[in-house]
Amino acid sequence: MRIIASLLINSVSFYIVSRILHGFQFDNFWSLILAAVLLGIANATIKPFLLFISLPIDIVTFGLFVVILNGIVLEFVAAFDFGFKISSFWDAMIGSVLLSLFSMVITALLFPKRRHA
Repeated sequence: MRIIASLLINSVSFYIVSRILHGFQFDNFWSLILAAVLLGIANATIKPFLLFISLPIDIVTFGLFVVILNGIVLEFVAAFDFGFKISSFWDAMIGSVLLSLFSMVITALLFPKRRHA
């Protein structure tokens, strides 16, 4: 159930970002869903390896290099050419920040944390 919710949240976030950034383009609904699935797979498999390799740079930049890594992973997903296109690397970096923000907000709205008093 959590995987399906995550997929829907990422899909909605992709849609919102595609409406804000003109460099983010989807051909149709299925390319949007496939982008969300592939980004989830890339974040689970490729991103941990990239984070490990870039650990010294992450330490020096106080973690800001992770934004660049997110843009790289997003460009990697768009490189599969299935109807999801990113115009430039800057669009990928801005899009990755927006995707993170929108996913975080949507998740917080749908699944609020309960406080035990």
